[in-house]
Amino acid sequence: MTDAVRRAVRVRCSVEHAFDVFTQRIDLWWPRDHRRRSAADMRFEAQPGGRFYQVGPQGEEIELGTVLRWEAPERLTYTWIPGSMTEPTTVDVFFRPDGDHTLVEVVHSEGAAAFGDAWPSRIAKFTQGWGDVLPAFEAFIRSAARSKEKSE
Repeated sequence: MTDAVRRAVRVRCSVEHAFDVFTQRIDLWWPRDHRRRSAADMRFEAQPGGRFYQVGPQGEEIELGTVLRWEAPERLTYTWIPGSMTEPTTVDVFFRPDGDHTLVEVVHSEGAAAFGDAWPSRIAKFTQGWGDVLPAFEAFIRSAARSKEKSE
């Protein structure tokens, strides 16, 4: 049995830029159809104990989790409360230099959620979700780089 979802993407930018885009510009690249409310903005509070949350069009806040580690620019760890769950899963995101690229690896584990025998079915769902989210992150960075090249 697999104990965690592991997904990775290589992006052509510095580790610092990849971390900044993942955390401080998350609202610009995270797919709208992978949010609790598609019109809500996504945000991280940049510190351990900070919130991972969405702000809806009327200012309502939707808690998604809590920042456990903010080790810029190498690592981000946060809890994730998907759907109607009361206990969160844990997401670790690592940013590692890889030549002129950055390898961004996500490790999404059961955490405190205690799915038990249901965890393998949740792994499939989280694997699919990260299979949509990480390519959106990579596409955003690629698109921003192209836009910058055109403006120079």
